[in-house]
Amino acid sequence: MFEIMTPATSANIGPGFDTLGLSLNKYNYVNFKKDKDLYRITGNDSRFLNEDNLIYKSFRETENLYNKNPENINIDVKSHIPQSRGLGSSASCVVSGVVGAMLVHGININKRNILNIATKIEGHPDNVAPCIYGGLIASFTNHRNIYTEKYEVSKEIKLYAFVPDFELSTKNSRNILPGKVKHSDAVFNISRIPFLIKGLIYGDIELIKESIEDRLHQPYREKIVSEIDYIKDIIKNSQNAYYLSGAGPTVMCISNKENLEEKFNKEINGLKNNWKVLKLEVDNKGFRYRRKEI
Repeated sequence: MFEIMTPATSANIGPGFDTLGLSLNKYNYVNFKKDKDLYRITGNDSRFLNEDNLIYKSFRETENLYNKNPENINIDVKSHIPQSRGLGSSASCVVSGVVGAMLVHGININKRNILNIATKIEGHPDNVAPCIYGGLIASFTNHRNIYTEKYEVSKEIKLYAFVPDFELSTKNSRNILPGKVKHSDAVFNISRIPFLIKGLIYGDIELIKESIEDRLHQPYREKIVSEIDYIKDIIKNSQNAYYLSGAGPTVMCISNKENLEEKFNKEINGLKNNWKVLKLEVDNKGFRYRRKEI
């Protein structure tokens, strides 16, 4: 039996739409073991105990790509990453399924191969890349090759995720985006990306606050995130930076201050929706796995 631990991720960091992603210290744990049935999925949300489970589908897709016969498999999931909240739960599932198939079939664990397969399944590398490599990852694909660059985020950087009790599907959040953007908005975003990366590397919160603005997706997606204006005001009033994590609805606060979660949780108490603040750190390793005795 194999256990795979995959981290949460936060993509679309400020102007880095579909480009920048962070690996976070919140994890899903998935156990794979051979079974008497073709497949059995346990421990997960009841909505996903079927063949549409993304871990299972990624496992089978990887088998197919390596021309392996389908293995009877039991998949047991312990999920700690909130689903459909903009924290990379789908990327975590995809990477788990790909790595699980490789381990069960004795295929060499190669991060580049995992990235290629996971990107093929997920459609883009901005979440799967940090899930695989850890840290802050810039990525793009030209549909022939996938390019990634890893950066180490300063220890001075603190992350606080404002996570609501409602979900937003990535598909619906993407459908709200315009088909075309202004040239000036594209330049606005492109010009800020290198300075945002520099701010994260050196822990320069003032540079981060100046460079984290976005005009390509946040102005549109914020319209469908209930109470986001109140959340933004809390973060800005404490002299910190914020961005909409992934496709939302989670709002991420970037700070250089310790122990803000209690203060933030008090300030959001009483909102119509149930929000909670999670203090997070950057995970620099990406996925891990180990063999477990049955």
